Amino acid sequence: MKKFLTILILLTAIIFQALYTEEVLAYGIRVQRDYRFTTQQDRNKRIKVYQEYLQKTGIFNETPDAKKEAYKKYRKDKNFRANLNHIKHDKPLPEKGYTAKGNYYQMADKILSGYSIIYDNDPNTEYVYNTLGDLYEVIYLIGEENVLPHYKAVYAFNGSLQRVIFSAIDGYDYIFYPTGKLQGVVVDGKLYNKVGRPVKVWLK
Repeated sequence: MKKFLTILILLTAIIFQALYTEEVLAYGIRVQRDYRFTTQQDRNKRIKVYQEYLQKTGIFNETPDAKKEAYKKYRKDKNFRANLNHIKHDKPLPEKGYTAKGNYYQMADKILSGYSIIYDNDPNTEYVYNTLGDLYEVIYLIGEENVLPHYKAVYAFNGSLQRVIFSAIDGYDYIFYPTGKLQGVVVDGKLYNKVGRPVKVWLK
């Protein structure tokens, strides 16, 4: 009986470790599965690796001038009423060549905060408008949506970088400010800071 209990305890420990401390390889470091419950040393390693990866792309050193000029023709959506009717009431789009999708408030998924336009000939760029048809963000996907890692660079209508969302191989989204400093890590729809504590107010 004692031997049986010993074996049972060992099996339980193995299963627990597999479920809660599973390790994966992420850019040369080994990371535990849950960002919230791992060690601070492990969190620091992950953040540093992803920061350095993004810094090498030059994303934090860009100037807004070129993008500001490129965004001029998208500043106002002439079809915003028709696009909103498409989103709200499933009416046909006024033109071909793009898709429109609704964006909703984080805490109220039935209240429309704005909408996005994605052109068929540029599927990795998302133009985000408010409900009056004014451009306020442009989001670039670098990589493939369904393949980790990839990241999204979010720019304001004036071409300035707002944030970078790095979807890491550990399964979490690491959000960085334009300076390269970590804003937080998204776990189960909630934002956690660099020490794994929840951020009480998170405005996207």
